[in-house]
Amino acid sequence: MVLGSDWPIAPFPPLGVMAGARHRRPSRDLGQAPHGPEQALTPLEALRGLTTAPAYAAGEEHEAGRIALGHRADLAVFGGDPLTTAATDLPDLPVLLTVLDGRITHRAASV
Repeated sequence: MVLGSDWPIAPFPPLGVMAGARHRRPSRDLGQAPHGPEQALTPLEALRGLTTAPAYAAGEEHEAGRIALGHRADLAVFGGDPLTTAATDLPDLPVLLTVLDGRITHRAASV
């Protein structure tokens, strides 16, 4: 399952999308009860929906979507583990470092 946004005018906050998939609410409504909780994704399913699944869907599974030798270095380092952080707290998880095609594109002052 590929997670994302098909709204060209809407922001695409990946952690918010991941939180919504896990909590079954848009990130702006995470404080409310989940809608259809039986359809919620597990933390690992949600992470795969933003990493390996899109790479596979784009035919790039041999060069993108995971951290591996021979793959592009596209990654983000967070201030906590997105697999153990509560879905309601995911949108506020600090982004410490981002790397795109092996180049640092963002580095928090604390890193």
